Amino acid sequence: MRVRFAALILGSVLVAACGARVSDEQVASIRAATGPSGASSPVAGSGAPAPASGGGAATVAAGDGTAAEAAGPGGGEQVQASGTSPAGAGDAPTEELRASDVGITPTEIVVGHVTQLSGPVPGLFEGSVRGINAYAAYINSKGGIAGRKLRVEVRDDQFDAAQNRSVTTELLGKTFGLIGGISLYDDASAAEVGKSGAPDIPALALNKVRADLPNNFAPQPNADHAATGQFLWFQREFPDAVKSVGSIYGDVPSAKRSHENFRKAAESLGYVWKYDRGYQPTETDFTADVIRMRQSGVKAVFLVALDAKNIARVLKAAAQQNWKPDVWMLGASAYDRTLLTLAGPAAEGVHVYSIASLYAGEDGGSVPEVKLYNEWLGRVAPGKSADYYSVMAWASGMLLTQAIEKAGPNPTRASVVAALKTITKFTANGLQAETNPADKGPSTCYLIMKVEGGRYRRVDPAGTGFRCEGTIFRR
Repeated sequence: MRVRFAALILGSVLVAACGARVSDEQVASIRAATGPSGASSPVAGSGAPAPASGGGAATVAAGDGTAAEAAGPGGGEQVQASGTSPAGAGDAPTEELRASDVGITPTEIVVGHVTQLSGPVPGLFEGSVRGINAYAAYINSKGGIAGRKLRVEVRDDQFDAAQNRSVTTELLGKTFGLIGGISLYDDASAAEVGKSGAPDIPALALNKVRADLPNNFAPQPNADHAATGQFLWFQREFPDAVKSVGSIYGDVPSAKRSHENFRKAAESLGYVWKYDRGYQPTETDFTADVIRMRQSGVKAVFLVALDAKNIARVLKAAAQQNWKPDVWMLGASAYDRTLLTLAGPAAEGVHVYSIASLYAGEDGGSVPEVKLYNEWLGRVAPGKSADYYSVMAWASGMLLTQAIEKAGPNPTRASVVAALKTITKFTANGLQAETNPADKGPSTCYLIMKVEGGRYRRVDPAGTGFRCEGTIFRR
């Protein structure tokens, strides 16, 4: 018997008051990020939830394909999945909504979000909170997922492995799955996450043991690998410079491993390293590194395992020493307007590669999801910059939505994980190059941008899309 339901009462994107403690400064920061619009929640322990924007049911695309440009294959088939029940826009589910699993009630889906907000590098992955809150506010304004509102509980692992295990275990006992988080110590809770069987859809899985879990599905799979495409591009454009490369990277296991993967991939193409050093999380002065790189004859600087603040510090140290290598090769974390603010003229001319679109707004005219993401990020966190962690958390929400709608109106952890295993093409409606979450398949596509006149500008491919070439280098 078909049962039609009245519109659900507008929900909130909640963050529980229990869990990891957050400093007063961090609470203030997240409160400022969520803003007065009411589109998001405060962080754990920061007070009462704010109401989310409401609205009727509608259909949005959430996991699909966009054609890649230039050499190689690209794109993916379009799949409609977001904001509605499987019955379609405005239709009621064909069966009564039930409390079908942990974190699932007839009216809401509760998910957990573990990230790093405090510790030696305060606010390191704060963007992930803004991104998942923005997505929750948006999807709730469209009626939620399969007839239920999405509620997010945030925990801070405080840059500590034991705390990561503690707060993750707590959330696994009360939420449906872990969505949009990111932590340098995500391996600390891998055993608990795997045992739970809960959907694990991080913004990024930074450790191999976590990425390899059968219930882990990231928008951009991050197993022990590195794509070679961007290195081919820099090799064509700067053939002499890539024979004298210098690097600095965060000296924690996950960041070091990521850097080593990229270095080995580049070396397989003929790149030669002249300088390489891991720095401690509390370091802020990189003048000595700049001097040593110059003395070592470095012509190309590769920075991938650093956040935007530390990249800005390296760039300013180089400018202060009047040192200009032939090329700066920066990873996706450098696509952040915070970098431009902090580095100023020192950022001029740097190159950035990414497998995500120019999500800060430059691609808004050609990729509708970019415009949508920025609209809701602005509602939830007015005045805050879009960053890589934020957009990947948004994409994680999209992947969850697609899987739940595949699983049916009364999803279980097992049925959603089974649905995730069928999603072989995912681009978050053009926010990123195509990946294969089901098989943990990364992308061989990328784009190159450059800072000119204090702004990011697409270099290759021009217009839209991504260049696809090279292989996936695996250790």
